[in-house]
Amino acid sequence: MNTEIRSEDFCKAALEIAARKMFRDKVPTKLCSPRLGTGGSFEDIFLWDTVFCGHWAKYYSDMFPLEGSLDNFYRCQTDDGFISRQIHSNGCSKWSSDYPISFAPPLLSWIELELHEMGLFPGRLEKVYPKLVKLHEFNRKWQREDGLYFSDPWGCGMDDLPRINEPSDYSRPGGIKFSREAVLDEGEKGDRMYQRLQEFRPGCFDLNRQLGWVDTTCQVAFDALNLAKIAKKLGKNAEAEPYLSEHRKLSETINALCWDDAEGFYRDYMDGSLIRHKHVGAFWSLISEVAPADRAERLIGHLTNPATFGLPCGIPGLSADDDEFGVEKVYYWRGPVWAPTMYMTLCGLRRYDRMDLAKDIAGRFYTAAYKIWEKTGTIWENYSPLQCETESPAASPDFCGWSALIPITIYREFL
Repeated sequence: MNTEIRSEDFCKAALEIAARKMFRDKVPTKLCSPRLGTGGSFEDIFLWDTVFCGHWAKYYSDMFPLEGSLDNFYRCQTDDGFISRQIHSNGCSKWSSDYPISFAPPLLSWIELELHEMGLFPGRLEKVYPKLVKLHEFNRKWQREDGLYFSDPWGCGMDDLPRINEPSDYSRPGGIKFSREAVLDEGEKGDRMYQRLQEFRPGCFDLNRQLGWVDTTCQVAFDALNLAKIAKKLGKNAEAEPYLSEHRKLSETINALCWDDAEGFYRDYMDGSLIRHKHVGAFWSLISEVAPADRAERLIGHLTNPATFGLPCGIPGLSADDDEFGVEKVYYWRGPVWAPTMYMTLCGLRRYDRMDLAKDIAGRFYTAAYKIWEKTGTIWENYSPLQCETESPAASPDFCGWSALIPITIYREFL
């Protein structure tokens, strides 16, 4: 790593951007205000975005409304346990809970456990544990008969990743068909959003339950593992064992159905076979402790392979040897490097005692982001894995937001 980098300046820039982006309501709403912004111009709150923002705001909990930002989601939880991935300032979900587009990666237990272990917000863990349990139980509705979980392109958070082998796969039966009822916004606003999604990639939102989503299933396993740890910390040892059993069972299912032994990689699963695309979601198998040691070693090998994920400036959303990989503006998750999945993968490497590799990858990514900040004066939504001194054409500026992970958390924890 370049020892001349002024980490304090980079960190200060991220905090200034985050403070500007922090949303403050002008009229009373159901959500607390101020609250962490997720990086863009949205007044809505987004679940997995806020969780990743929490992983940098945990170091500045005296400056940013971290606790209130997380509480917004519990405040809007329905009686059956549902927490929407996107919530308007009036506390209403944008999406119907009957459709997987409303389902965010279940990561609240991760950030709550982290805050507890850092000694922040005493007594909070006991307060939120029942809400996390209810959410976990609700999310079982997204489980297939074979044990794998499913989501959809926007629900999984990685919008334009290819999840099929052939275009005809979009028309496979068995999914929850996307309809206007999925969008809860009324009138013309809802009509426009529904039309936008229909045009996004025709048929893609009808593909959900047909597919066993490897990242989603690993995330649920991770949630079960975290709930077991929380239960033990609260002295509820009897409640921990069912979650550990669930984690073991999900791990067995993922390893039986999603592992590609020929390539040493975890893939999405459909109709008895694996989807050909290799994407960054496979690395959730590390932080969730799903991958056995021998398979973890082979999977980690892709992070040093320049033909797949071992690229100069970070870990891309899609493998470099994929025919849909690119870094131009039309590519979003199909090439660029994203701070949240970088951080997730680095944390996974740490769990498998590969801090040597984590430091190397983190150092190259941090250095690239720093140089681009020096050049452009801002921090970006995502970065090119190949062009280490040029901003990504597929990114928005002033994204702090989860990209504050780079100068704050990735620097503190991995460099």
